[in-house]
Amino acid sequence: MFSKHKIILAIFDSVFIIAGFNFGFWYVFDSGFYLEPRPYPDYYIPSILLAVLIFLTVFQLKGLYKYQAVSNPIHQVQSILQSFLKVLAAFILIVFFMKTKYFADSRLTIGLSFLAAFLLMVLFRASILPRIYFFLVKRGKFRKRTLILGAGEHGDLVSRFIMLNPKSYFQIIGFCDDDQRKIGANINGFPVFGTSYELESIIKRSNIKEIIIAISKVEKSVMLELIDRCKKARLVIHIVSDLYNEVNERVEAEEYGGLRTYRIVPNEIGIVRTAFQRLFNIAGSGIILGLLSPLFLIISYAIKRDSKGPVFYKNEVVGKGGNTFIAYKFRSMYTEGDPKLHAQNFCDTDLIAEGKTQHLKFMENFILGNSNGDCYVKNENRITRVGRFIRKYSLDELPQLINVFKGDMNLVGPRFCTVEEYKFYKPWHKRRFEVNPGITGLWQVSARSEVAYDDMVFLDLYYIENRSLFFDIEILLRTIPVVVWGKGSRIVKEKEKTLNEKVSELSKNGYY
Repeated sequence: MFSKHKIILAIFDSVFIIAGFNFGFWYVFDSGFYLEPRPYPDYYIPSILLAVLIFLTVFQLKGLYKYQAVSNPIHQVQSILQSFLKVLAAFILIVFFMKTKYFADSRLTIGLSFLAAFLLMVLFRASILPRIYFFLVKRGKFRKRTLILGAGEHGDLVSRFIMLNPKSYFQIIGFCDDDQRKIGANINGFPVFGTSYELESIIKRSNIKEIIIAISKVEKSVMLELIDRCKKARLVIHIVSDLYNEVNERVEAEEYGGLRTYRIVPNEIGIVRTAFQRLFNIAGSGIILGLLSPLFLIISYAIKRDSKGPVFYKNEVVGKGGNTFIAYKFRSMYTEGDPKLHAQNFCDTDLIAEGKTQHLKFMENFILGNSNGDCYVKNENRITRVGRFIRKYSLDELPQLINVFKGDMNLVGPRFCTVEEYKFYKPWHKRRFEVNPGITGLWQVSARSEVAYDDMVFLDLYYIENRSLFFDIEILLRTIPVVVWGKGSRIVKEKEKTLNEKVSELSKNGYY
């Protein structure tokens, strides 16, 4: 996470933030332009330290310390502006709620400080830094010796795109392919060294630093097995495949000189990190439970007033390692003994059994990809008035914080499934349960019910491969608007040109 280039960029950012705040304080207090010259106040240093801490955290969450952020100046300016607005809002909120004399509260001082820091950072990151980066890339300083896995049509296309791009991060060394007929052949002047089963010897012999998997039109299970084989090499893996189009559309894909990839970084989960993650989940769930205890009481009271039955609904679900546990939710449906249900003729046992059968059949088709666009219509008549409201805003899932505190779940993670649904899972689907399930997760905040089940699983696997404290915080923050607006987020992105179009464009510009 904290590689050399990230540390260097963080130091530069800190310098610009300190310089910006120095300018703001100098203009207001020391210059004599605004007030009579006077010494800097006591809150000078605490304000700068607070700003630096918030800035570095937001920049890390925004991905401004990644290689691809450096190589795209326009995108970088947009990201810096968005980050500055978030930091400014966070800084003002902290100063307001703390109500202490140890932080700057002058609007002019804060405004000038942020403006000066923004101008300095944009000048450096959008103008000077890209020139330094591309100069070093041409000198071979940042380029990575890369092996392309897949010597077919897609691998050929990816290699040509990299060759045609003068700002490419990758330095192609050769190919690897499981088709024995291609071994020893040349693709665009690069040799096909061997099969994926020989990866370790190929990597050692050719001093490979990164791998690009460029294979399409294969089964997803086959692709995942191939990824597992590559992960044993302990190198960064980039995947350029139509299988991951949904992932690239739903999350901010990695981009290297115009090449969008699904990226997997070697990620060891040690005892210390596991303990820290558990501490984070205990502390987080405990604090949230404490803060939301009045809301829990209000919802509990509303449920009991609205219909007969228990406050909580307990359901046996599948979690980490395929083990089951009892998940808690606020009850949102009438119980079979409720007189209101009898009065409205919604309690017929045969109808309820038929509804459960239809639901399981729908889930089987949905999970196996056989739904053909069909949708399952729930019996809304069985949902209580309070139930409709708490479901819309996902408030019915708040009791799962108890599961987090107990250790059955995490705040962030893949979604659990019912025991019945688990029976329909394909073998590769079960990889979702390598970690504890979460109250919220990547597909909940970036897709919700807008994607196929296989794509949901891919989004969960993306999270598992890239999980970190910063990623968890980002997902938790993105969950807030999803809950507030009561619906899944809609990520509207302009579709980029296909790889073929990009290669053609580069060729016309004289790079071919």
